[in-house]
Amino acid sequence: MKKKIRIVVYVIFALVIVYFGVQWILESKIRNLVEKKIYEVTRGTVKAEVGSVSLRLISRSLWLKEVKISSDTGSGLQKGLPLVTAEGYLKKVGIRGIRFKKKDSVIYLRAKGVELDVSRLSADILKKSRDISAMDRNIPRLQLQIQKIAVRLGHIHCCEIEERDSAEFRLQDFNGEVNDWEMNTLSRNTGLPFSCRDLQMALSSFHYSFGENSQVLEIDSLKLQGAKGRFAVGNIRLMPRYGMYEFAEKAPGHADWTRIKASGLRGEGFSLQKLMSERFIFIDSISLEKASVSSFKNRQIEQKARVKRLFYESVQEFSLPFAVRRVALNRVDVEYLELAKHGLSPGRIAFGDLRGIFYDLTNRPPSGQSFYTLMAEGRLMDQGKIQAVFRLPADSVKPAFEIAGEMGPLNLAVLNPILEPLAKIKVTSGHLEKMTFEIKGNSQKARVDMVFLYERLRIRIMKEKDGKLQTSSFLTTLANGMIVKENNPDHRGIRKGEGWAERDPYRSQFNYLWKIMLEGLKKSVGL
Repeated sequence: MKKKIRIVVYVIFALVIVYFGVQWILESKIRNLVEKKIYEVTRGTVKAEVGSVSLRLISRSLWLKEVKISSDTGSGLQKGLPLVTAEGYLKKVGIRGIRFKKKDSVIYLRAKGVELDVSRLSADILKKSRDISAMDRNIPRLQLQIQKIAVRLGHIHCCEIEERDSAEFRLQDFNGEVNDWEMNTLSRNTGLPFSCRDLQMALSSFHYSFGENSQVLEIDSLKLQGAKGRFAVGNIRLMPRYGMYEFAEKAPGHADWTRIKASGLRGEGFSLQKLMSERFIFIDSISLEKASVSSFKNRQIEQKARVKRLFYESVQEFSLPFAVRRVALNRVDVEYLELAKHGLSPGRIAFGDLRGIFYDLTNRPPSGQSFYTLMAEGRLMDQGKIQAVFRLPADSVKPAFEIAGEMGPLNLAVLNPILEPLAKIKVTSGHLEKMTFEIKGNSQKARVDMVFLYERLRIRIMKEKDGKLQTSSFLTTLANGMIVKENNPDHRGIRKGEGWAERDPYRSQFNYLWKIMLEGLKKSVGL
């Protein structure tokens, strides 16, 4: 009996020795295989040093730990690869509970979990054109099912180089988790080739510089809870790298100098499943707590003419269909400055404390919906209260828009910061009691109907002399005495401003709106 027990013990002991011996041999082979394959795939450009390999045959798990990535600078370019440099340290990468089989050229893979923990990773790559259709055709036929994917990224830096331009990404402290992830490339449908039950992610900062390094987009703190349909962003900043006056010269071909700061962006009712199954973004509500936008146009530096889209055209052409039931803008300040081609100083107009709500914002409207609506209010130059309702086309079938609003009361002299530099007109007195307007148009032309009620309007016509704006006495007398009407209404009653304006597609939507309003204003004051 004792002899049989000893034999059983010896057999078990031998099996344990064999088991761990096989694991040790396989771990060594896997380490060598990983290092060799990375070296071969990158044609000797990238070198990987795997600190340790942990293989568990019973639980079907494999872990690579303390992986160091390094590259031979410039070697990738010499060998025709897009990779310029790569440096990094992976704390851990692995998979557990793996089940794998291949049948009739179809790969079936299941796993209980996948984990990736990267402390730091930096890469410079050369951007090349990609044939998306060819990539789609080369996707292998496979079915993947993973119960849980966990990703932790410490510091990630990537620079994408394209001729003289470049884009730079930086990511800090990213944590992501995906539950019940599936990927199936055997069938083609309208949705994405993968799906999941829940997606959660958070990061502390994101940095993206683009436009020949002329602009930077920064995000502080982002959190997404897919199953709960919530997301939140702390602070968003779009910052130009150059000053206002030199931007157009140092960043040719790019947008005007623009600075945007926003905070407190939150969303509720985000449908992760709708995005996965239909490639459709649906969000019940979005709110923005605070934002400021400042833009400067320098017309003294020649820029290549570019067709500029109106806001609703950009919405219609968004790459994915989307619908947001309600978007609330709680406090927004907007400032626009423009330096005329022969101007001495920039003109400025500002809208402060803007508050608005979008209703049914979408680029794929349901049957019966032709418009989405924006109801907004704020103050012009910190004084005149302005209210407006915008009805904007949701698709290109009926591309007409409608705007109705009112403003007042207002001291008209507050408009001098925009009128003097750009129109060489200065308001010396005048009080706006109330202005109402209705606009109907499309992307080519629009009609305005306006009632502009004011009193005691007096102006000065300015001219440039010795580098300064001075009053032209003759033109001022002529304008006040024979052209500009002092009051509306006057002894003849109320003058209504009506007219048409054509859009210049190479100018901004602010310019289009100003041209429309100007048609009503000119006739209201007697021009």
